[in-house]
Amino acid sequence: MATKNHTPSICTLPVELIYRILDTLDNETILFSFGYTCKRFQTIIHTYKQYKLNFKLISKRYFHLICHSIHPENIISLTLSNNKQTPDQIKCFLSIFSIQQFIRLRSLTLNKIDEDDFYTIFQFKNTISSLSFTFLKSTLQNSQTISLLSSIISNKNLRYLDFNLSPKDLLWSNQCLLQTLIISNTLNFTQFSTIISNLLLLKKFVLQDCIIHKNDIIDCSIRYLPLISLSFNDSKLNMDNCELLLCLFPLLEHFHIVGGDYFFDGFRWEKLIQKNLLKLKKFEFAFCGNTSMLWTNSNDIESLITPFRTPFWIEYKQWFVVCCYFIDTTNYTLYSLPICKSNNILAQNPFFRKLNALSLCVENEWPTGSTEYLSTFINLSFIRELSISIDLENEYVLDKLTNIKNLLNQLYNLQSLRIDNCLTSAEIIRLLVPNHVKYLRTVVPDIDDMKFIIEQLTHLSSITFEIFGKMKYFLEDFLTWLMETRINSTYRYDDQFLSMWLGKINN
Repeated sequence: MATKNHTPSICTLPVELIYRILDTLDNETILFSFGYTCKRFQTIIHTYKQYKLNFKLISKRYFHLICHSIHPENIISLTLSNNKQTPDQIKCFLSIFSIQQFIRLRSLTLNKIDEDDFYTIFQFKNTISSLSFTFLKSTLQNSQTISLLSSIISNKNLRYLDFNLSPKDLLWSNQCLLQTLIISNTLNFTQFSTIISNLLLLKKFVLQDCIIHKNDIIDCSIRYLPLISLSFNDSKLNMDNCELLLCLFPLLEHFHIVGGDYFFDGFRWEKLIQKNLLKLKKFEFAFCGNTSMLWTNSNDIESLITPFRTPFWIEYKQWFVVCCYFIDTTNYTLYSLPICKSNNILAQNPFFRKLNALSLCVENEWPTGSTEYLSTFINLSFIRELSISIDLENEYVLDKLTNIKNLLNQLYNLQSLRIDNCLTSAEIIRLLVPNHVKYLRTVVPDIDDMKFIIEQLTHLSSITFEIFGKMKYFLEDFLTWLMETRINSTYRYDDQFLSMWLGKINN
């Protein structure tokens, strides 16, 4: 029991317990709040060796503060991004650090990296066990990059790999120890077979789709036992080919598939699972189709879901399936619960309680009570990204502005705001954007409006403008003004969009 002379205090806790506390805090809190509490804590934050840095959405100010406050040898996880919110961040980071300094780095995520920077990072040996990356350009510009990627894959430390390239020319060594592979691309069956044949320890495989041609031969006598999780995120497979593929993985415990109307026969799935997938515990799916003609009889719609309501589905597996029918388009979606698909499923669904990104399109009058209605099935406090497509040129403009402002004030965790189809004055945009928003993407009539928004909305850490018409002829002068007004800003101009990561205000 504590005595008067030994009152318990966080300042006297063993350092091991303080490390556990730091595990639950974000880096800004650790470095700029916790560390300034006392001298002991200041020492502790420099000996803490479990920093996980995610620079995907960060202001230029905090980026530089963190980079100059942290020791690279204490970082175990790092995320860098060249997206529209933080253009040229990776190059900026590499100008501060050498990748060789990160001796404890185990997880690395690189979003939209260019090939030169990719080579700079991976020219040295590393101990990374988890790697995720996307390249800035959709096609590789350097022939040596494929060789580099093949050598990375063969790294015996690597257990998790996530990338979006076609694996066409990559070499998959049977010495590779990968356990999780995510490829945001479509493979043909030869590529698919090569990967699963060589990656002998692969447990989880995620891809967009596997294309099977008529002359492809699938030997169902071969079994790939290590794989326990398989996902097709956008499949064009038919049911026959899907069955042939699944027979290769008898120990599969998790199967995820998003596809078309080839798959809506619940009786056939039931038979397949009972025969070939006896270990399957989790089956996630979303199947989209079209009824060709309008169905007004509820019994017709019920017929789509009836095959998924047998005792096998409801009682034995306890897998529950929902059908959404869209009367205006005659499209339907069959999907398992909880929802496994991230888009194109009916948004007005009571299960979307943790939605973090929302897109709204308002063409005419703002519907009365719509914000209140949204809050009945969406927890607005979870929304971090909002995209609004709106026409502010018609008679309902004042009503729309009032309602948008009301909605934005309720989205108090909103960080990113995109305003589309809104060629309006910068003053209106200034009035709309709340102080808690950090990233803005919009379109304005001219360069002067761009300057006005940057000068007035000083709380923004990054902005993307659409450049059109004669604006591009004044872009060079604008960028000169930007670099003088916001010191150390970085920018990227491509595909008619100018993205700026804003630096310090020059007073």
